[in-house]
Amino acid sequence: MDISVSDEEKKIEEEAKKIKEEAKTISFQFPFILLKTRRGVNLMDRLAALRTTKPLGWVSLYLFPLVGAIGFSLILFSASIMLSSAPIREFVRESGPLVHILIPGLNPYVPLVYGWIALVVAMVVHEGAHGILARSFKMRIKSSGLILFLVLPIGAFVDIDEDELKKTPARKTGRVMAAGPMSNLVVGLASLLSLMLLVGSMVLATSGIGVVGVYEDWPAYEAGLAPTDTVLAINSIDVSSRDDVKSALLGFQPGDTISLRFLHEGREVERSLVLAASDNSSDPLIGFEGLDSTTISGILEDYRRPRITSPLIYLFIPTFSMAQLRVPFSDSMQNFYTSPLGDATFFVANILFWLWFVNFNLAIFNALPLYPLDGGQALRAGLQTYGENRGWNEKTAKRVVTAISLFIVALLVSVIVGPYILG
Repeated sequence: MDISVSDEEKKIEEEAKKIKEEAKTISFQFPFILLKTRRGVNLMDRLAALRTTKPLGWVSLYLFPLVGAIGFSLILFSASIMLSSAPIREFVRESGPLVHILIPGLNPYVPLVYGWIALVVAMVVHEGAHGILARSFKMRIKSSGLILFLVLPIGAFVDIDEDELKKTPARKTGRVMAAGPMSNLVVGLASLLSLMLLVGSMVLATSGIGVVGVYEDWPAYEAGLAPTDTVLAINSIDVSSRDDVKSALLGFQPGDTISLRFLHEGREVERSLVLAASDNSSDPLIGFEGLDSTTISGILEDYRRPRITSPLIYLFIPTFSMAQLRVPFSDSMQNFYTSPLGDATFFVANILFWLWFVNFNLAIFNALPLYPLDGGQALRAGLQTYGENRGWNEKTAKRVVTAISLFIVALLVSVIVGPYILG
């Protein structure tokens, strides 16, 4: 009798501790800080009550395997490219192993401002969608809020009661698991569509030759010409291509003085410079690398209407060197265009790109049948339900999911480690 009373007291104490822990507004799990709020749960309750919530849950569940298949295909593609292409392996080695981690500040190609905004939005959308579907099935949410790394927001969390989740039928838990990645996919596609509309409104800032490189200590460099400037005229002759430059320099020799008019930081500048000669010829040279206006226009058009053979252009990270001359809102190209948004064009374009990129990657990664990701949990719950009706051993579903998970992990390891092993 005493033992049972003691056990009952322990249960009461444990329950009291749980309630006390859930009531905390701030929790510390060094170096992370969890800021809890009831406002998030209240908002989830209101959204869960909408008539469209459960039907959208079914749509998410049916699309979930397709998105997981896309993610799996991209991993296979990455592994095959990584293992077969020496230049790609060299690029990955030079970039370092952190290039595979989509976290601003760690990945050298993910900008801090755009990256953090996109990551926080993606995590709030992901966790919030889980919570909304869970509340639509009356599951208890213990807490929700933001996750801070020291003082920097890095995401959000929704703590669904695990005991209730385990007792809920697979058709419902599957919808709860699918809601997060599918919501990320919707936000990502909406951001991509908005980006396409913005790029569609962009036009050439001016006709001329876009400067992408200037040779140090050559005449153009001494005249103050810089990358992202636009050469407008030579000796008052308008130029828009390299052929125009050659024509404008006909009759001139190295050592002659010419005038160069160009657009620099939004204003026209005209400078005199003395032509130089190359080591291999006596042709007069100015000393810069440029893109014809037709080429600049073509880059914009390719991004607006990508060819069927290059649909991956929207996954080109604008901070990659190989993407600088293919993405119209990259650092190298952005000064050559304008839009009705004016100076805000490229800030908005980059925000939209990173919202698309981060949400899309979060969606396809979490949809993978890899435990304990959403896809793996949904697959395991589905297999367990399927197996119960056919007399499977209760561990069979776990073994199948474990085997699939190990295979996917092996592919991911090959992508990360392959460049260093194969050289």
